[in-house]
Amino acid sequence: MVNPLGRKRSFARKRLLLAWGCMIFAVLTAFAQVDASKAAPASEGYVPTLTFDVASIRQSPEANSYTVTGGFQPHSSSIRIVNFDAMNLLSMAYDVRWDQIVGMPNWHAMFNIQAKSDSAADERLAKLSKAQEKLEQQHMMQVLLADRFKLKTHWETREGPTYNLVVAKNGPKMSATKGKPPNPEQIKEWGGRPIPPLYQQGDSDLGFDFIANGCAIKDITNMLAGQFGHPVTDKTGLTGKYDFILRYHGARLSDRDAGDMDPLPTLDVAIQDQLGLKLEPSKGSVQFLVIDHIEKPSEN
Repeated sequence: MVNPLGRKRSFARKRLLLAWGCMIFAVLTAFAQVDASKAAPASEGYVPTLTFDVASIRQSPEANSYTVTGGFQPHSSSIRIVNFDAMNLLSMAYDVRWDQIVGMPNWHAMFNIQAKSDSAADERLAKLSKAQEKLEQQHMMQVLLADRFKLKTHWETREGPTYNLVVAKNGPKMSATKGKPPNPEQIKEWGGRPIPPLYQQGDSDLGFDFIANGCAIKDITNMLAGQFGHPVTDKTGLTGKYDFILRYHGARLSDRDAGDMDPLPTLDVAIQDQLGLKLEPSKGSVQFLVIDHIEKPSEN
């Protein structure tokens, strides 16, 4: 199985339910670290300071099937995470893809986390802009990782491969969103939380679906960046929002054996055939989060 951040996992089989843009995947911007003197480009001049008051971290028991979910409640310091591994936690805290994280030990461990601050923090978050709220929540995660995982990091900028997302030869094939309310199955899957504009579900044997509900091109570029492990720049010129179900199995056609009879297309083929979009290779500067030190946390 190739997980949505482009890294293979060693588990036998999993059910996956992950949101793009609302949980651990976001724009390709380096946000503030625990050192709050490093202001984030997304909200220049704003210095996040909030931290969790209480936090429980427990390692997930070994299993053949996992549901990976979690995130902050809207305008809240309360977070609940189920079956995140350390790479997911780092991705969430620092707003980076897995391929941008350097120096992570090869841990085979997943974690369940519940943490919160107080009502004063919630009131403060409710008054902030979306970008400032995100910075605060990321700062809370960064401080938690520094405290419980003994995390130390630094940033490096390197030249690396990127992609441009363009419209394919025959034009886009996506349907403009109809604004339909979510169906009961979607509501149940997300446990009453807001349903994101783009999320993935499926398993390693049968393939995966990306399900879009009012999805913008930026949601697609973020998803593709995670899947293919490189930044993706929108060159489509498309400004609408779209509904679709994108079915695929595996990332690249070049990764398949010549005799592979899988009826599902790989993602690079599926985006052309099903969405009318295409990735073109390019070059650019890429920021990397370098791990200087990290430890497995003690449980409590």
